[in-house]
Amino acid sequence: MVEKCLEGRSEMIEANVMNTSTDVALDCNKNLSLSNPTKDQQPNPQVGKTDSSLNPLHLEDLKKSGLSDETILSVEAFKSPEQPIRKLTIHEEIGNLGAETPPGAVGEIVEKIAGVESETERALLIDKLSNKANIPKRAIQKDIKKLHPVNDPEGESVTTLSASFPGLVDLVVDDGGGGNVAYLVKNEHSVEVATVWDIDGVLYSPPSKKHLPFALANANEVIGWYKTDNDQKLFEDVLSYLKRFSYLPDNQWLLVACKVFLTYLQDHPDIHYLAMIYLYAVPERGKSRTGKSIVYVSYRGIHTIDLREANLFRFSQNLKATIFFDLMDLWKKVEKNGTEDILLLRYEKGAQVSRVIYPEKGAFKDTVYYDIYGPTLIATNEPVHKILESRCISITMPNRPGNYENPTPEKAQELKERLTAWRAREMNRPLPEINTIEGLGGRLWDISKSLLQICKLVYPQGFDELKGALLEVAGTRIEDKKQSIEGKIIAILHTLSPKEDSEWVIKTSDIIAELNRNKSDTQKLTPQYVGKKLKAMGIRTRHVHGMSECVLKISEFNTLLSQYGIENISLDMCKNIRPLSTYSTHPTESRDSTGRESAESEEHSTNIRPAETLENSSQVGLVESGRELEKSGKEIFKSSIESHSHAEVLI
Repeated sequence: MVEKCLEGRSEMIEANVMNTSTDVALDCNKNLSLSNPTKDQQPNPQVGKTDSSLNPLHLEDLKKSGLSDETILSVEAFKSPEQPIRKLTIHEEIGNLGAETPPGAVGEIVEKIAGVESETERALLIDKLSNKANIPKRAIQKDIKKLHPVNDPEGESVTTLSASFPGLVDLVVDDGGGGNVAYLVKNEHSVEVATVWDIDGVLYSPPSKKHLPFALANANEVIGWYKTDNDQKLFEDVLSYLKRFSYLPDNQWLLVACKVFLTYLQDHPDIHYLAMIYLYAVPERGKSRTGKSIVYVSYRGIHTIDLREANLFRFSQNLKATIFFDLMDLWKKVEKNGTEDILLLRYEKGAQVSRVIYPEKGAFKDTVYYDIYGPTLIATNEPVHKILESRCISITMPNRPGNYENPTPEKAQELKERLTAWRAREMNRPLPEINTIEGLGGRLWDISKSLLQICKLVYPQGFDELKGALLEVAGTRIEDKKQSIEGKIIAILHTLSPKEDSEWVIKTSDIIAELNRNKSDTQKLTPQYVGKKLKAMGIRTRHVHGMSECVLKISEFNTLLSQYGIENISLDMCKNIRPLSTYSTHPTESRDSTGRESAESEEHSTNIRPAETLENSSQVGLVESGRELEKSGKEIFKSSIESHSHAEVLI
């Protein structure tokens, strides 16, 4: 019966108004009706209905229907509710979430959060929803961003903020656009200023000034210099500017000036490696002053004293910035922050580092790869790791106190505008070819080549001076390598090696004995450590009767000697052309050989058991192995296997 009354209630709910004088009929299957209250009757809050007494006939009919007094009063309260039904707030809806909540309910809450105007309130709601539903905040923020994308100022289309795309010269200040940031874009034979740029249907707009931690060139000034400036005069002016703030020898200033120009062509297709400038000295030698004078005039230069990887990712990938790291102990800070991979790879174009950012997304989707290539300067009071130093052009600051100017971005502003115009002129032109220079090899050549190309392009009269400066760097590196454990091993091998053989072996124990000469027991090197060093340098070793020995060829050994600054063994001195002669510093030890075991590095075995007779008992340190020599250096050594009547040779 109650259910039928409620069905009737739905038909007349629109007509039921509190304190109305209109009669409302409620058809409860028996055509029962209730009278309306009079004007002077007031609502009773306790029962949720008016004070008017029910029509006796109606009341009697309701009682006859089997309804209790409480049910009759509930029907009246339903007819005339005292309070309207209230909707839940977003906070309450989040609080009501549980394990059985359907996914659609969360989506509705996210839509409501997206409609909140206050960013503070929206952040609180996101935090509460993330904790309650165990959903990453980043996922909620992404959904909100999709629901409410940021439009351009005119509200006509969606744009993407970007500071780098093909054809972009740089971000500039546009006086005609109210001093806002704009793009300076290179066309075939000119440049143009634009506030929005379309690439394949995607609209890009520049970030605002407050998001750029470096000074911007003025668009009108750049366009003026683009038409009138002279490259050689610009290079000379950059040199004069740098010399105002600190002291370096002229050939090193030449190197630094080429580095400044190189920062403006970091994305050029002919550039593959960028040398880092490494300023090293005790405190108060002008490292910071020199570094700031360089970075203020460089392409998008940023001076930083920390190594937070979040900042480095944004500086590198979003801004393509030149970064000057100015720290007391750089490598200690690098290890503490776990940013070794970032710093070691910045010199190489295309280098990326990975970080797991979204573990909840599972395989592949959880990892983000960041571009970290870019020009780099370093100033530190403590030595950096040798691996990082191999990527740098090292400059030791001289002790030359004086009255120098303080560098500021304003003092470099005009040169920045001229260098930006130079970038616009050269960014699509090929760089000059450079032949390999003797004395510059390996990684030093990789990082030096681009500096030589810039010098030949802009300041050709300084090419030989720059080459001399780079050769000085190479010489310093060789002297440093001589003092390393690897350099000492090469020097010992050179001392123990015969000068008349094309191939020979030296016992590892002899090398260890020389390395540990005059050392205390606590300082002596172990055979395992020395063996790993030999392997790392590419020196082949093998074991014979449980004893390790090094296998050397003259052509390979001469390469090592050159790399460590030791005089090569002349090929003309190799009188013995017998293949793979075994040399021992203790010749008599090899006469009573019981056979050779597996040669590890050669991947073959040689067993020799000479019969002790009068004919071979006079042999000392040289034993034939019966192998042909391959090409060694400039000559081809050939030999035939000698026949021994009293020796059995197994190959």
